[in-house]
Amino acid sequence: MSGVEWRGITPEEMIREIENSVRLYRENKYAFQVGLKDLDFDVDEDQLKVLGLSLPFPNIRQAEEALCNRAITPNKFIEDDSTEHTVLAFDHRPVGYSGFMDCVIHSLALTDKGLFEVGRYAAVSLSMPGRYWQWFLHRRWATSEEIARLREERNLNIEQLMETVYQALVIR
Repeated sequence: MSGVEWRGITPEEMIREIENSVRLYRENKYAFQVGLKDLDFDVDEDQLKVLGLSLPFPNIRQAEEALCNRAITPNKFIEDDSTEHTVLAFDHRPVGYSGFMDCVIHSLALTDKGLFEVGRYAAVSLSMPGRYWQWFLHRRWATSEEIARLREERNLNIEQLMETVYQALVIR
């Protein structure tokens, strides 16, 4: 026996769970994964040349290479509901993986709306041929106010803050 207990739920219990999820979403939309419909990047043309890359990237592997080598850096996230985030710092290093065979890379991004774990993966669309680079906000680790308080209390610049958080997440 696996020790897993199975029990049915009533329609009333299901409705309560759905209502609780909706309430939680209304209180904090970042309690759930949030889709991004667009991103803007700063481009370092000199670094692209060093890497032997050029825009547009023919595949996601080259886009990841450019991201990991800071030839491109996200500067804006635009959510599905058009909420815009100004990216203050982005750390491409993985803090986790998810998805089928760990195909989704999770990294850290500090925006004007807080500190986020951001996922990215190669997606497939029925309306366009080939793969495209899909990004989403996986979770918010801290609000802008919490980040400001932490930086002040510990006297951290943005780079030190990102390194501190990264170390805390990967060494758990």
